[in-house]
Amino acid sequence: MTAPTAAAESRALTPYEDAPDPGPLLALNFGFARARVLGTAVDLGVFTGLGRGPRGTRGLAAELGCDSAALRALLAALEELGLVAGGDDESWTLTEASRAYLVGGGRGYLGDHFTDVLEEWEQWSGLTELVRRGGHGGGELGLPEARGRYPGMFCGIFPVAVRTAFRVVRELSLPAAGRVLDFAAGSGEWGIALAAADPEARVVAHDDPELLGAARGRAEEFGVAERFRFVPADFSGDVAKGAVKAPFPDGCFDTVVLAHLGRFAGPAATERLVGECARLLCPGGTLLVVDVMRQEPGRPALHRPMIALSLLVNTEAGAVQEESAYRAVMQKYGVTAKESVTHGLITVLTGERR
Repeated sequence: MTAPTAAAESRALTPYEDAPDPGPLLALNFGFARARVLGTAVDLGVFTGLGRGPRGTRGLAAELGCDSAALRALLAALEELGLVAGGDDESWTLTEASRAYLVGGGRGYLGDHFTDVLEEWEQWSGLTELVRRGGHGGGELGLPEARGRYPGMFCGIFPVAVRTAFRVVRELSLPAAGRVLDFAAGSGEWGIALAAADPEARVVAHDDPELLGAARGRAEEFGVAERFRFVPADFSGDVAKGAVKAPFPDGCFDTVVLAHLGRFAGPAATERLVGECARLLCPGGTLLVVDVMRQEPGRPALHRPMIALSLLVNTEAGAVQEESAYRAVMQKYGVTAKESVTHGLITVLTGERR
């Protein structure tokens, strides 16, 4: 058998050399492992431990109750991901991002949010079958009555959300907030931003009782808690059929905020929720609908397709809707849609009660 010539070898190799770099695909395929590295470090308290000062591997392992060799491997992976620095066993430290967002007890802590997101791990494993059969994956994440079981999802994102809330309230041409209802307050960023903009505003934070403590703490942090009232919500009825009613009389608020509830609950429930918010607004009052909304063709999608897929996987009816759908529902319930503003993933649509 004759050996292949150099020319034959070159012809065989050329398609491989000319092919696009597979690196991004390989990194994408391994993304699940990177997410688990982050989740494990949060679970073990690695960042919180290092937040108290530099640590060697053995000392940190003893503090966290871990095997030092296994922890060394985890720390090396965290260093590769840019979350710790040091590169040796003697002095591991935090990077700027991990110090800002991953140290437990810090005002910017996002670890609870990351933990709730990672709870979707098993649900995502059914994506292949879901795409084959259609529909939604189910799960309780989109149910308003389940909000209290996901504080990391609905309150843990405050350090990111509060920046958007303040920026939007400053940018929009809003009248004085007056009597405000934050219908599903979460950690309270929208009520806080409105209270900061209007010293006369009085805010009712309304949500699952398990979440109101977070809203109270954040209102205290911003020095506006004395102008807040915290009212537990009863979301146990069928929202899509209009069975959920807030415990307030008709037309008793000047401003009502419906934030980050519609996309989880789905279009039918969103319509009922907007109707309930309209009931609570006085004539001339302002409705703020805050959510991730599908963008018009030609505008950046950012992460909206992945969010839409996540809602398909993790909820019974959730969806990323177009702004026009919200405008139509507002019109149906006596609210004239007005200006909107989009920052990053979040769109805020305003309306005036007729």
